[in-house]
Amino acid sequence: MSLVTKQITVTTERQEVVGTDNVRRDILLHAKHNCWIGGEGVTTSNGFLLDNGDEFRMTLFEGDVLWVITDNGTGTLYAAISAQT
Repeated sequence: MSLVTKQITVTTERQEVVGTDNVRRDILLHAKHNCWIGGEGVTTSNGFLLDNGDEFRMTLFEGDVLWVITDNGTGTLYAAISAQT
């Protein structure tokens, strides 16, 4: 198992949080701005809202990706990604 941590600058243009891989990944997210997460086509209209200060745990399976966007300004999304090898 490997652990990767990231700080993603979130803007009004989509940013990739986790790219596609051939292993399962467990992810912990911590939002420091209002952020919407989802697949490659995520928008503020169809994404899952993380309010400022929210923490969210999820699992991505083989082939899944995760993107983030915000509706205004710039924020930070912290991610801890544990890959099952």
